[in-house]
Amino acid sequence: MYPLQRFRAAIQQWAWRRAVALKASVHDLDYFFWETTLKCNLRCRHCGSDCTRDEQMPELPGEKVVGVFRDIAAHYDAARIMVAVTGGEPLLRPDLFSVLAEINALGFPWGMVTNGMAVNEKVVAQCAQTGMRTVTVSLDGLEANHNWLRDSPTAFTRTRRALQLFLAARRFSVVEAITCVHAGNVHELPQLHALLREMGVQGWRLFTIFPKGRAAQNPELLATGSLLREVLNFIRAAREEDPSWPLYYCEEGFLGCEWERAVRPAPYYCGAGITIGGLLCDGSYSACPSLSRQWIQGHVDELPFSEAWETRYANMRDRRWMRNAACQGCREWGNCQASSLHLWDWHAHRPQVCHYKLLHEK
Repeated sequence: MYPLQRFRAAIQQWAWRRAVALKASVHDLDYFFWETTLKCNLRCRHCGSDCTRDEQMPELPGEKVVGVFRDIAAHYDAARIMVAVTGGEPLLRPDLFSVLAEINALGFPWGMVTNGMAVNEKVVAQCAQTGMRTVTVSLDGLEANHNWLRDSPTAFTRTRRALQLFLAARRFSVVEAITCVHAGNVHELPQLHALLREMGVQGWRLFTIFPKGRAAQNPELLATGSLLREVLNFIRAAREEDPSWPLYYCEEGFLGCEWERAVRPAPYYCGAGITIGGLLCDGSYSACPSLSRQWIQGHVDELPFSEAWETRYANMRDRRWMRNAACQGCREWGNCQASSLHLWDWHAHRPQVCHYKLLHEK
């Protein structure tokens, strides 16, 4: 990066820091995760949870889920709060669409993340009828690699079919793919890029894998500095070739001024607890479902979500307590603030992964 470009990036980052500080003080809720279930129809090698163990967790009954959304709609503008429906695999919840119909009737826009395994024409029609705006389907490589990571011989065929069905319906604003990149599939990114563009998919998000859940038992899947640089170089080149097609690295840690605007639509920040809330499948309040349970801020049987949002979440909104020995002398603290909350290691009291350090390691 040239000196003038670096200076401009630093100014943009400073302005972004000020905006994030304001967001934390105002904490307007604009995104809400509903973790519908921890049941899943796959046993993926990189899963951030371990659904074999977690699927026994009780699910909050549908009427209580709707009660949470009624409370939110009574205190905030539902039309401005995007609901992300996730799991586990959300399509395994039997009352999913009856609950979503009520959420939609309250005025909330919603989208879903799915592995695609249970998607058929009926499911696509139900998604449209209950007001789904966006859908994200996981596609983690070409056929052999996707099937290996998902531990299923039919996963690629069914996932690709799910994307085709959602696209053919022409009822949704965005049909996008998301890919978890590791050393075994990174070389397939150009082919995946061509495949998704040919299919008419409307965007693509790339993740690297962090050590949580089942992924922690498969260290060969985890991000390294060289892997991260390869992924980011691919994204930057593809975005320069066609800036109009949405392709970006997910909200997965601060990368440094050199990379932020080259691979993302906006500079990094973790909005968990600041603009992002969430309801876990057992009725606990958190932010994104990737967070460990130490971040829980209450339960539906204890207090309404609106009260929790206004009186709790302090440890997410003021993160100075996270600046300990691992981050103490880092000049990027103001931009990073110990990285995404889902990467925080409560035992070691430091981030499990520092993307900035990974990118600058030799």
